Order: sequence, then structure tokens, then C-alpha cells
Amino acid sequence: MPPWSPPPQPQHLPRPGGPGLPPASGPTERDRLSVHLIWEGVLALITVALMIGTVVMTPHQNLTNALAQAGYLGLVAAGLAFSLRTGSPNLAIGSVVGLSSTLAAYLITEQQWGKPAAFLVAIILATLIGLVLGLIVAVLSVPAWAVTLGAVAVIQAIVFSFAENPIIPVRFDGGYPTAMWYAVFVVVSVGGGALWLVPGIRRPLSALRDPGDPARWTGPRIGLGAVAGLTGSSFLAGLAAVPLVMRLQAAETNGANLTTVAFAAVLLGGVSVFGRRGGLFGTLLGVTIVAITQTLVSYNNGHLWVFNLVIGLAALLGIGANRALESVTDMLNRSRPPALPPPPGL
Repeated sequence: MPPWSPPPQPQHLPRPGGPGLPPASGPTERDRLSVHLIWEGVLALITVALMIGTVVMTPHQNLTNALAQAGYLGLVAAGLAFSLRTGSPNLAIGSVVGLSSTLAAYLITEQQWGKPAAFLVAIILATLIGLVLGLIVAVLSVPAWAVTLGAVAVIQAIVFSFAENPIIPVRFDGGYPTAMWYAVFVVVSVGGGALWLVPGIRRPLSALRDPGDPARWTGPRIGLGAVAGLTGSSFLAGLAAVPLVMRLQAAETNGANLTTVAFAAVLLGGVSVFGRRGGLFGTLLGVTIVAITQTLVSYNNGHLWVFNLVIGLAALLGIGANRALESVTDMLNRSRPPALPPPPGL
């Protein structure tokens, strides 16, 4: 008779995310680009309609003025969108623009610096501020919105320490290159969205999107996204100071309003407030829609409260779009559960 052996024991499959299986946030957390592209198709129709209506029903320069505004606003929005994708919203981005533009104007008018050198120093300082804020978020494992919101007062204090007037005039000879700066915005926004589709870039920089305990210490690997998001967004904020000053022929110390306008445009474009997820053309279309709408309000002599109402409604619509995009993506992911690996030995 063959030697006795114990009966086979049932095989217990490991839980999702356990040993032998990919994390639960893998296949079930797919970022459906097609869902965002559908929403962006709707935004594209709205954008084309607004452009045609502006050209047909108002003087042609209104569209040019809108695209000129979209040049510098778009760089701010692209930076904010990047920080949102990394899960580290930079709520100080408008204040960084105010600091950069005011510092450059101060160096040009009061210290007699050349314009290229002044703006270069302002951009470097903006980038360093973002790096410091990102390191604080990464080291302390705290929400980026809290750190950057607290930094607004510090940044404004720095501006007020050397700027005696709230507005510093700066003269630029020649016309404002609308096409050039709008093209820069398009390349940065769409190119950045395309790079974000690369898994090797998206995964490490968006690791802050986690359904677990938000108050736990996350470690340096998770904090990499915050460092990149806040540094990159602050760099773009510093860069946006160049077309802003060129367009307005002046620098304004208070740039906090730019944060609200850019936030509305980014939300309208479909970049997720929960991190990581975002489309390809959404920020470009959202900024263009907001800029044209603001220009039309100004053309019709709209009051300040009308401007604020437009931005508020755009932000609320964007939040609704966010919820819809997340819900549809989640529904599609749930409809196709991840496949389990074969049992050992097969």
C-alpha cells in the first residue's frame, strides 16, 4: 500500500494587494483617457462656438485680447493642473506670480537691471519657493493645500517688504506677441498632458492618490510627487510673470485672484481634484473658454460682480464635471474586475 499522506488543503487566494498580487489600485484604478476625451470634445464645441460668436458679433480684436490673456493665464493654469495631478494643489500659485512679476519690475525700475536678468532671477526664486514648499509637504507628510495656503501670507509679506506701491509700471517697446505666448501655453499644457500618459512618469508622481489613511507618514517615495508638483507649478508661475508684465505694462503685487481664475479653468478642463487623473486638451480648452468669456463680459461693460460670478459658476461646473468623470471611470473599472493569477504550480 502507498504510504499515507494528508488530504490536500484548500488553496486560499491572497487578498488584493497582498503577496503575489498587484496592488488593489492597479487594474481597478485605470485612468480612462477616453472618458476625458469625450468631455474635452464637449469643451471643444463650446470653444469653437465662442470663438466664432466673438469674431462675428464683436470687433475682431476681442478674440485677440482673449488669447493674449490666455497666454499668461494658461501658464498659471498649466502649473496648477500639474500640481493637482500630483495630488499636491498649489494654492499659492497666484501669489508666486505676484511675487515674481513685482520682483522683476522692482529690479528693472529701482535697481536698473536688464529685463532678461530681472525675470531670470524672479523665475529662479519662484522655483526655489516651490521646492521648499514641496520638501515641507514631503518631509512632514501633510496636505499640500494647507502648506501652500499658509505660504500665501509669507509670500505677500515678502512682496510688501520691498514694493512700496501696489502697481509698478514697466515699459516694453513693441507690441505684445500674443501668438507666441499662446503657443507656449499650448505646448506646455498639451505636451505636459501627453507626458503624463507615460506610466513611468505618472505612477511615481501621482502616488499621493491613495484611499488609505490620509494622516499616515508616507515616506520620501510618496512625497516625490509633491516636490515635483509644487516645484514645477511654481516655475511655471514665475514664467507666467513675463507675459503678464509684458501684456499689462505693469506688475501688480496681489496675484491671489489668478489662483481662483486658473482653478476654475483647470476644473472646467476636467483635471481631477483627487489627483492623477486628467485629460489631454482640457486645460487648454478650459483656459480659452474662461478667457473669452471674461473678455465678452468686459466688452459689454460688465461689473466686477459679474466677473466673479462667471468664475464661480465655471468652478462649480468644473466640480460637477469632476464628479461625473470620476463616477464614469469608476463604473467602467468595476465592470471589469482584475483577473486573478493562476494557482501555484500551473
